[in-house]
Formats: sequence, C-alpha cells, structure tokens
Amino acid sequence: MGDKKINREHTQTIELSAVRPEELANSDRKAFLTIIRGADADLGRSLVVEDEVTIGRDPDCDLPLHDHGISWAHARIRSLDSERFRVEDLGSTNGTRVNGHVVGSGRELKNGDRIFTSKTVLRFSLADEMEFGFQQQVAQLVSTDPLTGLEAKRVFDDAMDRAVETAGISKISLAVLMMDMDGLKAVNDSHGHLFGAHCIQCVGKIIGEQVRSPGRSCRFGGDEFTAMLPGVSQKTAILVAEGIRKAVDEADMRKDGISMHPTISIGVAVFPRDAENVLDLVAAADQALYRAKAKGKNQVSL
Repeated sequence: MGDKKINREHTQTIELSAVRPEELANSDRKAFLTIIRGADADLGRSLVVEDEVTIGRDPDCDLPLHDHGISWAHARIRSLDSERFRVEDLGSTNGTRVNGHVVGSGRELKNGDRIFTSKTVLRFSLADEMEFGFQQQVAQLVSTDPLTGLEAKRVFDDAMDRAVETAGISKISLAVLMMDMDGLKAVNDSHGHLFGAHCIQCVGKIIGEQVRSPGRSCRFGGDEFTAMLPGVSQKTAILVAEGIRKAVDEADMRKDGISMHPTISIGVAVFPRDAENVLDLVAAADQALYRAKAKGKNQVSL
C-alpha cells in the first residue's frame, strides 16, 4: 500500500495534565446552577452560587432569563453555609417549585434538586471544580458557532425575540445589522474552501470585537452575519456598522503566505422606526443590505 496523505489542517494536539485521585478527594465542592430546560438563549448556562443569587427577567439579576413566564424578580438562592443553600420565591406570578413542591417562603436545596420557574428548569448541584468546568465547556459548545466563536444562530434568534419584546415594553430602540461578505467566491475559486473558511473565521472575530455587550452577534449562515444592538439609535448603529466595514476592509486575512482581502456589505434597520416585530425588522435590514450591495458593495446602507 502507498503512503497515506494526512490532512493536518484541522488536527489539534491536546495536552492533558495528570490528575491524582487524592487531588479530587480534597477538592472543595461548589454549588452551581445549570439551566437544563428553557429558552434556547439560556439552555446549558451554568452559574456558581456563592453568597446569594437572584433569578428573574431583570437584566440586573445574577441569572437573567429569557423565559416569558419568569417574573422580573422571580427567586433567590442564599447560602446557609459552605454546603447548605436555600431557595426562596420572591412573590413571582407563576411561583417556584423544587421537585414538584411549592417553595413558598423557602426550602433547603439538596444536590441534584430541580428548580422549576415557569418553563425554565434549573438543576442545583454540589460538585468539584472539574465537573463545573465540564458543564461550562458543554454549554460553550452548544451555544457557539464552531467556526467563528460567535453565538449559535438558535441562541441568537431566541435572544432577538426577547430583545424586541423588551424594546416594545421599555420603549427603547433596537438596531439590527445584516451583513454579507463580498468577494468570498473569488477566494474559494482561487485558493479553495479552506481559505474561504479562514476568511469567514477572521470576519467573525472582527464582528465579535466590534459588537460589544449588550450587543450580540451571530453567523447567520455561510458568509452572512447578523447583530443586534439594544438601546442604540440609528446614528450609533451606523457608526458601529461603519466600524465593522472599515475593520474588515483593512484586515489582512493571510493564510499560508497568501494575503486575502474580502470586504463586507451591511444593512441597518432600527426598531420601531423601520419595523415593530422580529420578522419585519430582519426583512428591513435585509433590504438595506441589498441596497448596500447595489451601491457597489463594501458599503453601509439604511
């Protein structure tokens, strides 16, 4: 048999540190919550419980949730000592239950208990740092796009629904950017799809750096991206879009000594000026993107 060629493009060497059993035995246990059922934007998230954790739809809660049935301030978990914790309902509309039992003024939690808050279910766990790290890694894998590291589309879509709802209730603006790379086909045709994927990865990183919290961004599909900017005016949204466009235009996406310079076109729409529901808002941003392409690409358009 002839020698086999191995494509090492995506291979990775992982270095594992040896873990001694006695280290695990002496490892302090931590209390943490994991969301095991609920909105896509929340699913899989974990949080360490230290002195006190508040749960609710209020963005200022320690664990803010996207579930429509959750009250603004829904429940609280307090530490009694290093391994004893108590959950209390905060007068929520739909109540808080632990394993089917109504919490009321309070209930002490045990390892593995499930806390029900409307449609969201949280698992309370007492575990060492290794298990908590594992839970965080799993949450990261299911909630991000593997190529760009941006949010997974299903997570972003769910968060966008909630953001539009919140914008309507709070009477604040919400900007949406629809983005499409220019010139990627030429890169694929000239150098192959691995080079095209490298460019998509670079652009995703740029967008992630430019869209700062509380803004969110995701890979919409292929070489298309989208972002939302809560509380941002049309003028500021255009500035953010221009920052992305300029950063992509100036980036040298070099790979294996080959320099590539794809650009990006961006359409901007703002709630409630351009639309008052999610579908129409995305459609308005999409139409603005078509106008940016029609103007010659590498443009930002309303």
